[in-house]
Amino acid sequence: MLKRIISILTSPPKDEPLQEEQRIQLAACVLLLEIAHADGEFHRDEETLIGELLEKHFQLDAETSAELLELAHQLRSESHDLHQFTRDINLNFDQVEKERIMESLWQLVYADGQVDHFEEALMRQLSSLIGLSHRQMIDAKLKVLEQQKDSAR
Repeated sequence: MLKRIISILTSPPKDEPLQEEQRIQLAACVLLLEIAHADGEFHRDEETLIGELLEKHFQLDAETSAELLELAHQLRSESHDLHQFTRDINLNFDQVEKERIMESLWQLVYADGQVDHFEEALMRQLSSLIGLSHRQMIDAKLKVLEQQKDSAR
């Protein structure tokens, strides 16, 4: 199964909707995992949040989300850089979808209540790699902080 997924990610995109959808979902999931690991720690609550974000963003059920997360863990550990994943995001997401992914990434950054300097640096890098401006990255960050503030009330 992993070889099939890797071949999907490393082969040129085809017109098969399911294959393309899998590429996009895996790419987004790997980016979420990457930011969750950026501070050198990965907690079960971060994995739970990633699953919830995937379910919400891609309208997945819990089982599909868990399978996607498992595959993304394997892909992340075997990949050497993020470019193959950000390429898929750039080819398939419009600006609004990219901003939604950026918001999801910020939700993960703030999941533990603190921002590590490695997380901040990776967020700047990911923002650039998916074609968002610094302003768009900051807007996504502020939106997540406002949502957290509202939910704490």
